[in-house]
Amino acid sequence: MRLFVSPTSPYARAVLVLIHEKQAVDRVEVTGVDPWSDPAELQAVNPTGKVPALVTDQGWGLAETWAILDYLDAVLPGSPLTPPDGPARWASLRRAALGHGLIDAAYGAVFERRRPAAHQSPAAIDRHLAAIDRLVPALDALVPAADTAFDRGAVVVACALAYLDLRHGALEWRGRGPALADWFARIAARPSITGTTFG
Repeated sequence: MRLFVSPTSPYARAVLVLIHEKQAVDRVEVTGVDPWSDPAELQAVNPTGKVPALVTDQGWGLAETWAILDYLDAVLPGSPLTPPDGPARWASLRRAALGHGLIDAAYGAVFERRRPAAHQSPAAIDRHLAAIDRLVPALDALVPAADTAFDRGAVVVACALAYLDLRHGALEWRGRGPALADWFARIAARPSITGTTFG
């Protein structure tokens, strides 16, 4: 399999963390690209031109982080990171959904601030930052209680928090989510996290 990533993409990092957790690094060839340069090889796999994008062993392309996570969790060896059914599954997917929302809000604010000053929307930036302010306490109430398993929800949330540190350090999110901060400090030493740093 071949995975297209961008070095600072939190979406791609979530997929990389899952691959490490499944101890399947040797099963996936990772190709770094700059999606903003519109590389033809990326667009051939994912017509939207976004990362991550996966080429399966069967030769077909798969896009969108959630779909790639679902696919790799099913086909790679090892225990699944997404519980198969019941309350544990919905709890994990609930955390993952909020984590994806946090990534979306953090990335949206970064993207808006990179536009030329005359074309930026302060209202859009404020809306993204307000979403971050709501999401951190919501995750603070959910994630530490699931400390017994580093599941799919935890993977996405960990990558979202790491991205906040990378791009939004001034927000000091730990003050709004102290239990979440303690959880993140504990899992930051996992090989899947230290082996997939941004940059």
